[in-house]
Amino acid sequence: MKLKIIKGLNNIGKQILQISTSRTKIAVSFGEDKGTAEISEKVNPTIEGLTYGEPSYDAIFIFRNPENCNLVDYALDSIPIYLEKKIKSAYKVYNDFMNIKTKENIRDILNSQPLMIKDIKLTYYLVDGSNANTSILVLEAYGKKVLISGDFKNFDLNFGSKKLNEIIYEIGKVDYWFIDGKHFGKIGPEYLSEQDSFKKIKNIMKFYKQVFFIQSENDLAITKKIYEVALKTNKIFIEDTFLSNMTTTLTGSAPNPVTSKKVYTYTPLVLDNKDFEFKKKYVTHFYIHNANNKMKKEKYVMNINTNMYQDIQVLKKEDVIYDACLILTINKQNIKIDSQLEEFLNLMKDFDMDYYELYIIGSVDYNLINKIISSIEPQNIIPLNFKPIDTVKINKIRNLKEEEEIEI
Repeated sequence: MKLKIIKGLNNIGKQILQISTSRTKIAVSFGEDKGTAEISEKVNPTIEGLTYGEPSYDAIFIFRNPENCNLVDYALDSIPIYLEKKIKSAYKVYNDFMNIKTKENIRDILNSQPLMIKDIKLTYYLVDGSNANTSILVLEAYGKKVLISGDFKNFDLNFGSKKLNEIIYEIGKVDYWFIDGKHFGKIGPEYLSEQDSFKKIKNIMKFYKQVFFIQSENDLAITKKIYEVALKTNKIFIEDTFLSNMTTTLTGSAPNPVTSKKVYTYTPLVLDNKDFEFKKKYVTHFYIHNANNKMKKEKYVMNINTNMYQDIQVLKKEDVIYDACLILTINKQNIKIDSQLEEFLNLMKDFDMDYYELYIIGSVDYNLINKIISSIEPQNIIPLNFKPIDTVKINKIRNLKEEEEIEI
């Protein structure tokens, strides 16, 4: 079995793992920031046959939020693409809102049920409650075993039918552990613990009656955290219609406008042009918690996005925004802000509201990482897109250069 890290798009990069044998070649993607990626004609030119020419992969497996799955949108229809069933449902919601045709080659990968792709056995495990159905994948071929996972940030050990320690015990010893390296090895003030991050946004939000926040993508772990702070500061939480459908589709522990009396849904004006079937499917079931009128008299925290430009202009004319702040929860150092977002930010600043930039991601749970290491005893740990630092003391870490191939 041969393994190779292939660079993806945009700032994240190096988050595609290619696994091949003499009979099979598959790709595992940890996702990209679809909202800010500069999509080119050849999305991943180093992955031969993925977007042009003859397809050369037997399967592609994609993790994380459906918004990040640009490989779904750009891969050829003849390559099977595997998504966990709730991520698949959320991907369809995303497509309906963005007028994107859903691919016909999407396949289900089921929790804890082995799947054979020629001579490679794959087992998918749903492991935590970050609200995007975070998962790990185990590959086995010719007596070798490889574990692929996220970095265990914002982790919830109480989620799922199986606890993590049961899953790790079931997996047993592995030869290689590939772990998402975007935040692995990051420690510092910009990588706060859950508790410190909670305090930081609470100290901002408690001074305002109205709080607006913008995300580069709908990260439901961040959404959940801001929702919890809203409750602590005696505010209702308002989601736009798209986010409401995402949180009800993915469930988990995200704020849910159907089940919570503290969560309301705002229907943007841009959805007025949608047809009856769309509104029946995605809008009408939130009428009981309609937020459009609540905004005039309640203290609230509200997620907003660039599609709400017209709505913000209307709210400005109605003079209902008067004691507010705007929180931008993206890392501007790594993510390019496009002209549409820049224009929207300028509109919000016209309200003369206070403006904050917070990169709220939490920190990797290294105690949990070390506990897993002691159980699975990997020969090598390879964080994707990892820059080692002295403060992280974990043995067996190995860096792979882009396009460097290892054989196990």
